[in-house]
Formats: sequence, structure tokens, C-alpha cells
Amino acid sequence: MKQFYKYFFTYHKLLSKKLMFKKLFIDICYILSSILSIILPIFLGKIVDSFLNLNFSYPFFVFILLYVLYFIFSEISSFFRITFYLVDGPKYLFEKAIFTVLKKSDLEVNPKKEMDRIFSFEHVFEFFYGSFAIFVFILPFLVLFSSLMIFINSWKVGLLMIFNFFLLLFSSNKKVDAESKISEKMNESEYNVTNTLSDLYSGYEEIRNYNSLFFSLKWLKDGYNSLVKAYDLFGKSELKFGLSYELFSAVIIPIVIIFISFEVFKGNLTPGIAIMILRYVENVKNYSEVYINDSDYIAWAASRAKDAYDNYLREV
Repeated sequence: MKQFYKYFFTYHKLLSKKLMFKKLFIDICYILSSILSIILPIFLGKIVDSFLNLNFSYPFFVFILLYVLYFIFSEISSFFRITFYLVDGPKYLFEKAIFTVLKKSDLEVNPKKEMDRIFSFEHVFEFFYGSFAIFVFILPFLVLFSSLMIFINSWKVGLLMIFNFFLLLFSSNKKVDAESKISEKMNESEYNVTNTLSDLYSGYEEIRNYNSLFFSLKWLKDGYNSLVKAYDLFGKSELKFGLSYELFSAVIIPIVIIFISFEVFKGNLTPGIAIMILRYVENVKNYSEVYINDSDYIAWAASRAKDAYDNYLREV
């Protein structure tokens, strides 16, 4: 995940001051909505327990107020983020990348190829300004807060969830590091295949006249073989981590739920606190799935971001 955080900051530093302040406002609204959403289970548990005591007016109204604020901040963030990550952010980076190419004095630069390659980074230029990137950025805080709330109310369950979190973090870092290296090979292979196809298409007449089609097809075949090997390595990496750390993580959640059920049955936990703990357990499970299911996507995006930054966005 180090590569993700590195380029998250890098791609924000690239923005102009005006765009930076706009993005900061959007992210603050998103973070506030996330904080509110993560404290709502506390008051949900209080509402359940207060029903048993026939005194639920105070926690109920606090819950409604927090939910309304959560909804407002969430809507503000969503409304402004759509135009920013689809238009403002990518447009600024495209202009910066094109300007970098124009400043190069290399006579061997092929404008068509450079433009095709720049526009192939469209998804990466959108990635760091979308809601998923900021969600991943604050994800450790969300996991730690949820685990802390579980620990405060049931230290046994809390220990299991904290262990689960650090296991996932360790697994995710190893997985992202491994897949980042594989992604670089994939990017290089894709670029070589695209270049060979472009050369074959644009210079077909010359290739035919010089009877060099055999060599061009051989280069193309080698490029495809390299690409297939890179994808094969990616699949093996997914399988390796899926059958080790992630399998244990998937099993630990049902164990926690069964344990909480016994605690309620024995009277060690009130129904409201049990619901709150279960809600936070569900949060940790959902957050953990990001590390399990999306680490390959994050690794790919970070690798592509590095490629785009090194070749087109870095100051020359």
C-alpha cells in the first residue's frame, strides 16, 4: 500500500491551488460523512437498550440528527466529486502531460503514439480523485476505530478483530508489493504489443516491400507471450494469497458472531451493545474485503500512476 499512498499525495500535489482547495472541500465533506456513519451504531445500540427501559427519546433524536448530517455531507461530496474526478482533475492532468510532451526536444518522439499513450491513462487520472481513493486513504482509521469500539465493549472479540486487521494489513502489503512488480511487467508488455501493432499498421507497405513481415509477426508473438506470462503470474499471486492469509480472515468473522451470540445468551452483553458490536464487526468485514478483493486493482492503479507520472507528469 506504500505505492498507493505515495501517488495519492503526488497526484494531489500536481493540482493547481484552485483545484487543490476544491478537492480539499470535497474530501472534508466525505471524511465528515464517514465519521458520522461510523459513530451511528453507538446510538443505534443505545436506542435498542432504551426501548427496554421505555426511555428512547434522547438517543433516538441524536441518531436522527447525526443521520441527517451524514446524509447532507454525503450528498455534497457526491455532487461536487462527480464533475471533479470525471472532468476537472483528468482535464488538468491531460493538459499537463501534453505540455510535457511538447517541451521534449527528442526528434524520435511520435506525436500519435504519445497522444494514444497519454489518453490510455484516463482511468488512472480519474482514480486518485474519485471516492474510492479517499475511502482507501482513510480505511486504516475506519478499521481501527471499529476495532477499538469492539474492544471497549468486548475485549475478547476486540483482540480477535485487531489480530484480524493486522493480519490483513500484512497480507495486503505483501500482495500489493508482489502485484505491483507484476503490473509493471504487464504495462511494459502491453506497451510493446501496442507499439508493434501500431508500427505494423502504419508501415505495412514498407514491411511488405522489404519482405520483413515474418520478423514483425515474430516481435508481435513475443510481445503477446510476454503479456500472457505476466497475466499468469498475476493469477498465481491472487491464488497464493487467497488460500493463505485471506482464507483465515474469512473464517474468523463467523467465529466472532457465534461468540457474541453466546455472550448475549449468558447475559454478559445487553442486546443493544450486541447489535452495536455486530454492526462494527460487519464494518470491519466490509473494510477487510477492500484489502482482500481490491488490492490487485489498487496495485495496478499505482503502477499505472507511476508510469504516467515518470513519463508525462514529472517536471522536466
